[in-house]
Amino acid sequence: MKICIVATGYPRWPGDFSHVFVHRLAKSLARLNVEVHVVCPHAIGLAKEEEVDQVRIHRFQYFYPTSHQTLAYFPGIPENIRKPINKAKMLPFAVSMASKMFAVIKRYRIDLINAHWALPSGLVAVLTKKMHGLPVLTTLYGVEVFALKGPYGGLKPILAWTINNSDKAVAVSDATRDLADEISGREAVAILPDPIDTEFFSPLSRGDEISEKHQLRNWKVIFSCGRMVERKGFRYLVEAMPGVIAQFGKTKLIIAGEGPERPGLERLAHDLGIGRHVIFPGFVPNEDIQKYYAACDIFVLPAIIDRYGDTEGSGTILLEAMATGKPVIGSNVGGIPYALRHGGGFLVREKDPQQIAEMIRVLLGNGELRHRIGNEGRKIVEEEFSCPRIARRYLEEFEMLVRAKRQSDVALQTHDADPKEV
Repeated sequence: MKICIVATGYPRWPGDFSHVFVHRLAKSLARLNVEVHVVCPHAIGLAKEEEVDQVRIHRFQYFYPTSHQTLAYFPGIPENIRKPINKAKMLPFAVSMASKMFAVIKRYRIDLINAHWALPSGLVAVLTKKMHGLPVLTTLYGVEVFALKGPYGGLKPILAWTINNSDKAVAVSDATRDLADEISGREAVAILPDPIDTEFFSPLSRGDEISEKHQLRNWKVIFSCGRMVERKGFRYLVEAMPGVIAQFGKTKLIIAGEGPERPGLERLAHDLGIGRHVIFPGFVPNEDIQKYYAACDIFVLPAIIDRYGDTEGSGTILLEAMATGKPVIGSNVGGIPYALRHGGGFLVREKDPQQIAEMIRVLLGNGELRHRIGNEGRKIVEEEFSCPRIARRYLEEFEMLVRAKRQSDVALQTHDADPKEV
């Protein structure tokens, strides 16, 4: 089988954490003898064509000069598109995506398109379906449905049309699925979560290097990471720390990542008088992130619903920490409850520093509980979210769609050839 994954982003270089979950799926499918081609945006310094982990990557240039391609990638399209100049780049972005997609389909005789994010990837794939004639499976991540609850509500009819005209739609969590069902009325969206690399994220990972780098020996460590944007809710975790430090004085918080919220978070830590207890290491390469998980005692994702209605479509980063054997705390928003529905961590109210602090104190005060919850989480990820399991489920969906397409083509040819029908 030959498939074309069409995505609005993809890891740009080794260690890049951007959209790494798409690459995990792609390379896991390649290990199942699927020929995988990825169509994704180009950016400055990147090759237009390359192969990584048996995945063939085709990047489309959507604006000139190359340095002006500022719509995709960090901190992300949802944030970048708020700038008027980037809104103007959406049309050339979509046209360039479609052009590259058609070139790949023709050159490699693709069997199926898997569009990641309904807008714009799914829309492009479905809108051109009469021309390419291939089945389309659209993967919904959450941002394209949650953001429609805010100022982008006018896009609901377009999203509904895209979902309803995809041959299959899947969502990374039940919250994303439920809202997609509500918007589209389709009631046929399945749940296929992001795959987690349980070999890379493992309890065997060592955090000694991180402990030495940040002088963490004999300190309790709380860890969080991600793009520093409003919906991650990092400010509420920082605000929780004075209540934690009051009981557990030798505790440090590490928040890894970059983004527009970072300067404000650093000022907040200083103003609260906990600057020496909060570490901002900046961007952490993907190959090092499991070392930070290994070095921490608890992982926290304090996500919120931001002013635009956007929130976490899945709890993927929580699942990575769980795979490393760490207990986790996540806000009760978006797709986070789906990740924790069988255990492995605890849910707290969004925007509630007091409850975050309380749950951290409970876990820090009970090593046996941390160990038990951590082991529980590892088992859950192995059984439900591992790369091989999710890739096989995707492949089953692909095979059904391709089989149905071929049967339809045969039926149509038989009908056209039957003289009784003339």
